[in-house]
Amino acid sequence: MRPIETTSHRFIDDERLRGRGMHPPAIGISRLLYGTGFGLLLGVGLGLQAGRSVTTQPPVLILLAAGAVLSIVLGWMLANGSGPLAALFSHETDEAMAARVQYEIDDVQRSEDVNAKWAELEAKVLTHDLGEEA
Repeated sequence: MRPIETTSHRFIDDERLRGRGMHPPAIGISRLLYGTGFGLLLGVGLGLQAGRSVTTQPPVLILLAAGAVLSIVLGWMLANGSGPLAALFSHETDEAMAARVQYEIDDVQRSEDVNAKWAELEAKVLTHDLGEEA
């Protein structure tokens, strides 16, 4: 019997559905942007189907279509790790984030150890200097 093969996809991920981890924030935001964009496109389609003209004032359908295109493009760019939103939302996996946080904790610990050694050395020098003056 062959083991079940799982595939990882940015929209459907079996591991995530089984509760074994979280998606990076960028994936969630890109999904939200895609959903918003396609929802706005649906609104444009329903408006056109209902007989609303594109040239009416105010140009609601044009604004909805522009918002839809903008949302879809921003979602696509964010999912690919580029664009203006890529700097705001992390693409790190759980493992990469854990490794980065552990490195930062170790770095802080090393810095605190060095500071403690300097303080100890300074205290020894000061007590030695005070002992010679007396």
